[in-house]
Amino acid sequence: MKHLPVAIAILVCALTFLPHTNTATGPVATALATASRQDKATLRDIYTALADKTAEDHGAKITTVGMWREWHSEVLRWAATKLKGKYPGLDTAVEKVLAQHFSLDDVAMSQQMVDKIQAGCREVAKQSE
Repeated sequence: MKHLPVAIAILVCALTFLPHTNTATGPVATALATASRQDKATLRDIYTALADKTAEDHGAKITTVGMWREWHSEVLRWAATKLKGKYPGLDTAVEKVLAQHFSLDDVAMSQQMVDKIQAGCREVAKQSE
């Protein structure tokens, strides 16, 4: 009985090293249901970086949504080549999440649009966890 507190402490410590279960939900999470942790991390990192760079730009260099979409496609071509075609429906799922935050209309990049794009990218990143 005197070893019970030690046993409980060891059990609690051991439980902290168990992998975190995926609680992400949404179209991207569904498309990535069979994805490896590394592939999920790759997509998460890409969209986190897109959100950060979009926020840093403030519409200075990327002046329209159409320009952002071209940049987005180019980033995916370079950074996500190993994911292309690996998870059917992932491209559609990402577009669905982004469309919930901003439209396909090629409008000027206002601060409000920067915020919407950033929110969409962060949601894709969140669903990739």
